[in-house]
Amino acid sequence: MRNETLPLITIVTVVYNGEAFLEKTIESVINQSYQNIEYIIIDGSSTDKTVDIIKKYESHISYWVSEKDTGIYDAMNKGARVATGDFINFMNADDIICSNDAVEKVVEQIKNFDTTYYARASIISDSVSWIYPPFEVKDYIKWLKLNLPNHQTIFFPKSFYKKFFYDLRLKIGADDDYKLFALRNGAVKFIDITFVEFKRGGISSNHRNYKLLLQRIKESYIRNAKHKRWIRFLIDPFKLMVLFLFHLVFGEKNFLSFIKMIVKWRR
Repeated sequence: MRNETLPLITIVTVVYNGEAFLEKTIESVINQSYQNIEYIIIDGSSTDKTVDIIKKYESHISYWVSEKDTGIYDAMNKGARVATGDFINFMNADDIICSNDAVEKVVEQIKNFDTTYYARASIISDSVSWIYPPFEVKDYIKWLKLNLPNHQTIFFPKSFYKKFFYDLRLKIGADDDYKLFALRNGAVKFIDITFVEFKRGGISSNHRNYKLLLQRIKESYIRNAKHKRWIRFLIDPFKLMVLFLFHLVFGEKNFLSFIKMIVKWRR
Protein backbone atom coordinates (compact mmCIF):
# COMPACT_ATOMS: atom_id res chain seq x y z
CA MET A 1 0.00 0.00 0.00
CA ARG A 2 1.73 3.14 -1.20
CA ASN A 3 1.29 6.47 0.58
CA GLU A 4 2.95 9.38 -1.23
CA THR A 5 3.21 11.42 1.99
CA LEU A 6 5.39 8.84 3.73
CA PRO A 7 8.70 7.29 2.65
CA LEU A 8 8.27 4.02 0.82
CA ILE A 9 10.38 1.32 2.46
CA THR A 10 11.39 -1.62 0.28
CA ILE A 11 12.24 -4.82 2.13
CA VAL A 12 13.91 -7.56 0.09
CA THR A 13 14.05 -11.18 1.23
CA VAL A 14 16.26 -13.60 -0.71
CA VAL A 15 15.80 -17.29 -0.11
CA TYR A 16 16.72 -20.74 -1.39
CA ASN A 17 15.13 -23.88 0.07
CA GLY A 18 13.98 -21.96 3.12
CA GLU A 19 10.73 -23.75 3.98
CA ALA A 20 11.90 -24.29 7.58
CA PHE A 21 12.23 -20.60 8.41
CA LEU A 22 10.87 -18.34 5.64
CA GLU A 23 7.34 -18.05 7.04
CA LYS A 24 8.51 -16.35 10.25
CA THR A 25 10.51 -13.84 8.23
CA ILE A 26 7.53 -13.04 6.01
CA GLU A 27 5.21 -12.63 9.00
CA SER A 28 7.65 -10.26 10.72
CA VAL A 29 7.51 -8.04 7.62
CA ILE A 30 3.83 -8.10 6.74
CA ASN A 31 2.74 -7.57 10.36
CA GLN A 32 4.54 -4.23 10.61
CA SER A 33 2.42 -1.33 11.85
CA TYR A 34 4.05 0.86 9.19
CA GLN A 35 1.99 0.34 6.05
CA ASN A 36 4.04 2.00 3.31
CA ILE A 37 6.19 -1.05 2.63
CA GLU A 38 7.09 -2.63 -0.68
CA TYR A 39 7.92 -6.28 0.01
CA ILE A 40 9.99 -8.21 -2.54
CA ILE A 41 10.99 -11.89 -2.36
CA ILE A 42 13.66 -13.34 -4.65
CA ASP A 43 13.77 -17.14 -4.61
CA GLY A 44 16.61 -19.07 -6.23
CA SER A 45 14.38 -21.75 -7.77
CA SER A 46 13.88 -23.70 -4.55
CA THR A 47 13.19 -27.43 -4.69
CA ASP A 48 11.34 -27.63 -1.36
CA LYS A 49 8.05 -25.96 -0.33
CA THR A 50 9.45 -22.40 -0.32
CA VAL A 51 7.33 -21.30 -3.30
CA ASP A 52 4.19 -22.70 -1.65
CA ILE A 53 4.89 -20.51 1.39
CA ILE A 54 5.44 -17.46 -0.83
CA LYS A 55 2.14 -18.11 -2.61
CA LYS A 56 0.35 -18.42 0.75
CA TYR A 57 1.26 -14.78 1.47
CA GLU A 58 1.15 -13.56 -2.13
CA SER A 59 -1.47 -10.89 -1.42
CA HIS A 60 0.98 -9.18 0.97
CA ILE A 61 3.96 -9.33 -1.41
CA SER A 62 4.57 -6.57 -3.95
CA TYR A 63 6.77 -8.67 -6.23
CA TRP A 64 8.27 -12.14 -6.17
CA VAL A 65 10.10 -14.41 -8.55
CA SER A 66 11.47 -17.95 -8.40
CA GLU A 67 14.33 -18.55 -10.81
CA LYS A 68 17.93 -19.70 -10.77
CA ASP A 69 20.63 -17.27 -9.74
CA THR A 70 24.36 -17.37 -9.09
CA GLY A 71 24.06 -16.91 -5.34
CA ILE A 72 22.76 -14.67 -2.58
CA TYR A 73 24.33 -11.45 -3.90
CA ASP A 74 23.00 -11.99 -7.40
CA ALA A 75 19.56 -12.39 -5.82
CA MET A 76 20.02 -9.19 -3.81
CA ASN A 77 20.96 -7.32 -6.98
CA LYS A 78 17.79 -8.62 -8.63
CA GLY A 79 15.75 -7.30 -5.71
CA ALA A 80 17.44 -3.90 -5.82
CA ARG A 81 16.83 -3.54 -9.56
CA VAL A 82 13.05 -4.00 -9.26
CA ALA A 83 12.75 -2.00 -6.01
CA THR A 84 11.12 1.43 -6.08
CA GLY A 85 11.36 2.42 -2.41
CA ASP A 86 12.93 5.56 -1.00
CA PHE A 87 15.00 3.18 1.15
CA ILE A 88 15.85 -0.49 0.82
CA ASN A 89 16.45 -3.05 3.59
CA PHE A 90 17.61 -6.63 3.02
CA MET A 91 15.88 -9.00 5.43
CA ASN A 92 17.07 -12.45 4.49
CA ALA A 93 15.15 -15.63 5.18
CA ASP A 94 15.78 -16.83 8.76
CA ASP A 95 16.08 -13.23 10.03
CA ILE A 96 13.18 -11.64 11.90
CA ILE A 97 12.24 -8.02 12.51
CA CYS A 98 12.18 -7.72 16.30
CA SER A 99 8.86 -5.96 16.82
CA ASN A 100 5.78 -5.02 14.80
CA ASP A 101 6.53 -1.30 15.17
CA ALA A 102 10.25 -1.51 14.32
CA VAL A 103 9.97 -0.09 10.78
CA GLU A 104 7.69 2.67 12.07
CA LYS A 105 10.34 3.60 14.66
CA VAL A 106 12.98 3.76 11.94
CA VAL A 107 10.82 5.95 9.70
CA GLU A 108 10.20 8.36 12.59
CA GLN A 109 13.96 9.06 12.60
CA ILE A 110 14.32 9.59 8.85
CA LYS A 111 15.04 13.25 8.18
CA ASN A 112 17.04 13.05 4.96
CA PHE A 113 16.38 10.82 1.96
CA ASP A 114 20.07 10.65 1.04
CA THR A 115 21.25 9.38 4.45
CA THR A 116 22.04 5.74 5.26
CA TYR A 117 20.41 4.65 8.53
CA TYR A 118 21.31 1.66 10.69
CA ALA A 119 20.24 0.19 14.03
CA ARG A 120 21.11 -2.60 16.46
CA ALA A 121 20.91 -6.34 15.83
CA SER A 122 20.29 -9.13 18.29
CA ILE A 123 22.76 -11.76 17.07
CA ILE A 124 21.69 -15.26 18.03
CA SER A 125 23.46 -18.61 17.95
CA ASP A 126 22.81 -21.92 19.67
CA SER A 127 25.15 -21.11 22.56
CA VAL A 128 25.97 -17.38 22.67
CA SER A 129 24.01 -14.22 21.89
CA TRP A 130 24.85 -10.53 21.93
CA ILE A 131 23.61 -7.08 20.91
CA TYR A 132 25.46 -5.32 18.11
CA PRO A 133 26.45 -2.51 18.44
CA PRO A 134 26.67 -2.99 22.21
CA PHE A 135 24.58 -0.70 24.41
CA GLU A 136 27.84 0.55 25.94
CA VAL A 137 28.83 2.42 22.76
CA LYS A 138 28.89 6.18 23.35
CA ASP A 139 30.37 7.55 20.13
CA TYR A 140 28.91 5.91 17.03
CA ILE A 141 31.05 7.93 14.63
CA LYS A 142 34.13 6.53 16.34
CA TRP A 143 32.56 3.05 16.44
CA LEU A 144 32.10 3.07 12.65
CA LYS A 145 35.83 3.57 12.15
CA LEU A 146 36.46 0.07 13.53
CA ASN A 147 33.18 -1.72 12.79
CA LEU A 148 30.53 -2.25 10.14
CA PRO A 149 26.81 -2.36 11.05
CA ASN A 150 24.83 -5.55 10.73
CA HIS A 151 23.59 -5.70 7.15
CA GLN A 152 19.96 -6.47 8.04
CA THR A 153 19.68 -3.32 10.16
CA ILE A 154 20.68 -0.92 7.37
CA PHE A 155 18.30 1.23 5.33
CA PHE A 156 20.08 2.25 2.13
CA PRO A 157 18.69 5.33 0.36
CA LYS A 158 17.51 5.11 -3.23
CA SER A 159 20.26 7.53 -4.30
CA PHE A 160 22.73 4.82 -3.22
CA TYR A 161 21.12 1.47 -4.01
CA LYS A 162 20.23 2.39 -7.58
CA LYS A 163 23.87 3.33 -8.20
CA PHE A 164 25.80 0.59 -6.36
CA PHE A 165 25.34 -3.16 -6.62
CA TYR A 166 26.87 -6.19 -4.94
CA ASP A 167 30.19 -7.30 -6.43
CA LEU A 168 29.58 -10.88 -7.59
CA ARG A 169 33.29 -11.69 -7.40
CA LEU A 170 32.90 -11.60 -3.63
CA LYS A 171 31.11 -14.85 -2.79
CA ILE A 172 31.28 -14.42 1.01
CA GLY A 173 31.77 -10.75 1.81
CA ALA A 174 30.05 -8.69 -0.89
CA ASP A 175 27.81 -7.23 1.83
CA ASP A 176 30.86 -5.74 3.61
CA ASP A 177 31.97 -4.20 0.32
CA TYR A 178 28.48 -2.80 -0.24
CA LYS A 179 28.36 -1.35 3.27
CA LEU A 180 31.74 0.32 2.85
CA PHE A 181 30.51 2.10 -0.27
CA ALA A 182 27.36 3.23 1.56
CA LEU A 183 29.25 4.52 4.59
CA ARG A 184 31.67 6.49 2.42
CA ASN A 185 29.20 7.94 -0.07
CA GLY A 186 26.92 10.04 2.10
CA ALA A 187 25.73 10.80 5.60
CA VAL A 188 25.20 7.95 8.06
CA LYS A 189 22.95 8.00 11.12
CA PHE A 190 22.44 5.50 13.95
CA ILE A 191 18.90 4.76 15.18
CA ASP A 192 18.82 3.50 18.74
CA ILE A 193 16.54 0.50 18.45
CA THR A 194 17.16 -3.24 18.18
CA PHE A 195 15.73 -3.88 14.72
CA VAL A 196 16.44 -7.49 13.79
CA GLU A 197 17.03 -10.92 15.26
CA PHE A 198 19.92 -12.17 13.17
CA LYS A 199 20.46 -15.94 13.20
CA ARG A 200 24.14 -16.67 12.90
CA GLY A 201 24.88 -19.45 10.43
CA GLY A 202 25.77 -20.34 6.86
CA ILE A 203 28.99 -19.82 4.94
CA SER A 204 29.61 -16.31 6.25
CA SER A 205 29.76 -17.65 9.81
CA ASN A 206 32.04 -20.62 9.11
CA HIS A 207 35.61 -19.71 10.05
CA ARG A 208 37.13 -23.19 10.36
CA ASN A 209 36.97 -24.27 6.71
CA TYR A 210 40.34 -23.87 4.96
CA LYS A 211 38.87 -23.28 1.48
CA LEU A 212 36.64 -20.56 2.89
CA LEU A 213 39.68 -19.02 4.60
CA LEU A 214 41.50 -18.77 1.26
CA GLN A 215 38.39 -17.26 -0.36
CA ARG A 216 38.11 -14.72 2.47
CA ILE A 217 41.75 -13.69 2.07
CA LYS A 218 41.31 -13.34 -1.69
CA GLU A 219 38.20 -11.22 -1.19
CA SER A 220 39.95 -9.04 1.40
CA TYR A 221 42.55 -8.09 -1.23
CA ILE A 222 39.85 -7.25 -3.79
CA ARG A 223 37.80 -5.23 -1.29
CA ASN A 224 40.74 -3.33 0.21
CA ALA A 225 42.06 -2.44 -3.24
CA LYS A 226 38.65 -1.08 -4.26
CA HIS A 227 38.42 1.05 -1.13
CA LYS A 228 42.14 1.93 -1.03
CA ARG A 229 42.55 0.56 2.49
CA TRP A 230 46.21 -0.26 1.95
CA ILE A 231 47.18 -0.93 5.54
CA ARG A 232 44.52 -3.63 5.74
CA PHE A 233 46.26 -5.66 3.03
CA LEU A 234 48.38 -7.06 5.86
CA ILE A 235 45.98 -6.70 8.78
CA ASP A 236 43.00 -8.55 7.29
CA PRO A 237 44.77 -11.80 6.25
CA PHE A 238 46.39 -11.97 9.70
CA LYS A 239 43.04 -11.40 11.42
CA LEU A 240 41.39 -14.07 9.26
CA MET A 241 44.14 -16.57 10.09
CA VAL A 242 43.67 -15.91 13.82
CA LEU A 243 39.91 -16.46 13.56
CA PHE A 244 40.44 -19.64 11.54
CA LEU A 245 42.90 -21.12 14.03
CA PHE A 246 40.84 -20.13 17.07
CA HIS A 247 37.67 -21.64 15.61
CA LEU A 248 39.50 -24.80 14.55
CA VAL A 249 41.27 -25.36 17.88
CA PHE A 250 38.73 -24.20 20.44
CA GLY A 251 35.41 -25.00 18.77
CA GLU A 252 32.22 -23.10 18.02
CA LYS A 253 31.13 -22.11 21.54
CA ASN A 254 34.51 -20.71 22.59
CA PHE A 255 34.89 -19.04 19.20
CA LEU A 256 31.57 -17.21 19.64
CA SER A 257 32.51 -16.17 23.17
CA PHE A 258 35.74 -14.78 21.71
CA ILE A 259 33.82 -12.82 19.06
CA LYS A 260 31.44 -11.48 21.71
CA MET A 261 34.42 -10.29 23.77
CA ILE A 262 35.96 -8.53 20.75
CA VAL A 263 32.64 -6.80 19.96
CA LYS A 264 32.46 -5.36 23.47
CA TRP A 265 36.14 -4.38 23.43
CA ARG A 266 35.72 -2.48 20.14
CA ARG A 267 32.95 -0.26 21.42
